[in-house]
Amino acid sequence: MQGWKLIAMNAKFFLIAFSYLAGQSFGFEPTRSVIVVRPKAWSVSIQEWANYRKSEYEIIEVDSIESPYDLRQKVLNAVRTAKHPTTAVLLCGDVANAKKTQLGNLVLEPITPTFEIPTRVKLGPYVTPTLATDSFYGDLDDDECPDLSVGRLPAKDPKDLARMLRRSLDYEQSSSMGPWRDRIHATAGVGGFGMVADTAIETVTRRLFSEGIPDRFQLQMTFASLSSPYCPPPQELSQTLIRELNEGGLFWVYIGHGNVNCLDDMIVGDSEFPICTSEQVPQIQIPHGQPIAVMLACFTGAFDAKVDCFAEMLLAKNDGPIAVIAGSRVTMPYGMSQIATEMMDGCFVDKIETIGEILLKANRNVWNQGAQVKSSEGSESEAGSTEKRLRDRQKGLMEGMALALSPEGHSLVEERREHVRLMNLLGDPLLRIRQPKEITLRGGDQFSAGQVVTVAGDSPLAGTLSVELALTRDRLPTGIKSIERYENSESVRDAMRTNYDTASDLVLWKTEKKIASGSFSVDLPLPSDIRGKYVIRVFVYGDQDWATGSQRIKILKSKAP
Repeated sequence: MQGWKLIAMNAKFFLIAFSYLAGQSFGFEPTRSVIVVRPKAWSVSIQEWANYRKSEYEIIEVDSIESPYDLRQKVLNAVRTAKHPTTAVLLCGDVANAKKTQLGNLVLEPITPTFEIPTRVKLGPYVTPTLATDSFYGDLDDDECPDLSVGRLPAKDPKDLARMLRRSLDYEQSSSMGPWRDRIHATAGVGGFGMVADTAIETVTRRLFSEGIPDRFQLQMTFASLSSPYCPPPQELSQTLIRELNEGGLFWVYIGHGNVNCLDDMIVGDSEFPICTSEQVPQIQIPHGQPIAVMLACFTGAFDAKVDCFAEMLLAKNDGPIAVIAGSRVTMPYGMSQIATEMMDGCFVDKIETIGEILLKANRNVWNQGAQVKSSEGSESEAGSTEKRLRDRQKGLMEGMALALSPEGHSLVEERREHVRLMNLLGDPLLRIRQPKEITLRGGDQFSAGQVVTVAGDSPLAGTLSVELALTRDRLPTGIKSIERYENSESVRDAMRTNYDTASDLVLWKTEKKIASGSFSVDLPLPSDIRGKYVIRVFVYGDQDWATGSQRIKILKSKAP
């Protein structure tokens, strides 16, 4: 009997030892480090998040102090002593918390400081002398170009911090499947540079989204411009935007003017119609698919202001955006476009895993970018990589427009680098962006109108198969009504609603059915009256995962019998 007990004890010891060694062998031990800066008393608030992350990351906690320069030195010391390479810095806490004294005076109590540095680029009359940036916490070699991803959760107290961190875990662990996973919202205000320039900006923006975002995505565009088919009636602008946002999506990208606590207004005659205000933020209620918001606008990310900025308002909601990338001061179209282009490349081409790493790569590429950019004075920056022809073409379009709109002597290189400091991530830098499994479609890429096309492929999972035939995003559907002059009448509002709904719906044909994993095929009857470029999109939504595939095709005029 004792012998059996000894064997059992030895077996138990063997299993424990094997589990430990297996963990070492198969990568269960952390291989990277993350520096977490928080007030000393807030340490308990990060424990649930830290327990979740510790299988991949060595969690190094640093107590926040009032001086950002002394705090950066503490972060650098932690990086040097870390057992594993450090990839990210998570700053926990708002810059300061506003409290009233017994006498009723408002005082700011420091929590986790940021850097306030001089503004180096001045473009136009609206320039602030300083800007706020967290990027220096990720600069390891004092060259001002970040080496680590940096994110801030602007919590007011330990409970608020625990809530924000819990949201990150819920986002990553969500098994909710549906079309929201392949949806992106794009909202744009009027640039205010004049009709010709604004139309050019809209055209380039559409092309940027069309070519930079994979075909699998439904791109829901809302433009606050009467000349655009993507403009709903001005009176319904904000409600239309909020309704679309509440359907969920991967990203919400806003391009336009902004303020500390609101987005721009659409001005029609003597009337002003808000795109989104602080009072309307509570109406943003996204049950699933809470997007990452990218605010390419001035001041919306002024997290050091005495009041909560627009980005902080969004993060304060449990059913609002999961993270926000926004500018802390005055931003400029060219600089923002470069960061946006690089982020799209990192997310959709390189498929970088976390939002922090996506922004870090974008910032580093923008800082070191070298596509022979000329300033208005004729100087040039060093040439860089020309590996991706499509990205270079997009950059060339933006650079040409920037040079045309910029005053003489303005440096595009400095404008780019200013935006590396201006655009800050409010959110968990380790937040993972989930990618779908891939479906490779079989078949040709050129067909005749009226032909029946067999869409075939192999699905890595079972679920609901959806097959669509859609226009490419650089095309508008037929049925757009011409509005020669805006007037506040029901007939014009009806026409604008029709245009908005028509322009947003690029799907010409769709079918769904349940399938098992493995091979599938669906017959797609091409309409006889269509010509030009189209895309076939395939989605399979399972219980815990989803898969997508797409193929661009060209449809020619049907041959006479």
